[in-house]
Amino acid sequence: MYPTDCNYFKITNYNTVQQGYYAWTGCTNIVSVTPIDPLQSHYVCAKDLYAQDCGAPLTIAFAGLCPSTTPTPTQTPTITPTSITRTPTPTPHVTPTVTPTMIFMFNLWTAGYFEDACDDAGYGPSNVTIYCQKAFPDLVIGDNVYGNASLTIAPINTNAIISDGATFIQLGGTLVVGTGLCG
Repeated sequence: MYPTDCNYFKITNYNTVQQGYYAWTGCTNIVSVTPIDPLQSHYVCAKDLYAQDCGAPLTIAFAGLCPSTTPTPTQTPTITPTSITRTPTPTPHVTPTVTPTMIFMFNLWTAGYFEDACDDAGYGPSNVTIYCQKAFPDLVIGDNVYGNASLTIAPINTNAIISDGATFIQLGGTLVVGTGLCG
């Protein structure tokens, strides 16, 4: 699912009144459930993390590998003197970097009509989880959403309306074919 056993996640509660909850397995295998207040964000290193259905819907973004506090050892070459003096030519070394790709996860509500999906939002457990590269309210026609964090399969209930209660999107497979505001 993710590149390593311990990954960095950003959890955001965009709800303005309701507290949300997320469960996570830490890098030392300790399982925790953590509350998150409205309009707050948390960063967590975890093996596994998911939003609980009992609170506000949360936005979970995969932010890459956990930051490391282990120093990287460096080696200093030793030059043995000889009768000929030579100046060593430095060899450039390219250090590869890992550029994290933000993968957002949303637990939302889906229905056949936007009124139903908008009205169902917040009542009972969400019935679809989607993954995308933008925050849900920022999705526009032509963007894609998926049913897994690897961004390879279509979400459950394709050709449906998916809502967070404030906005909705209409899907055709993985493609966003319509967007709007809940009224």
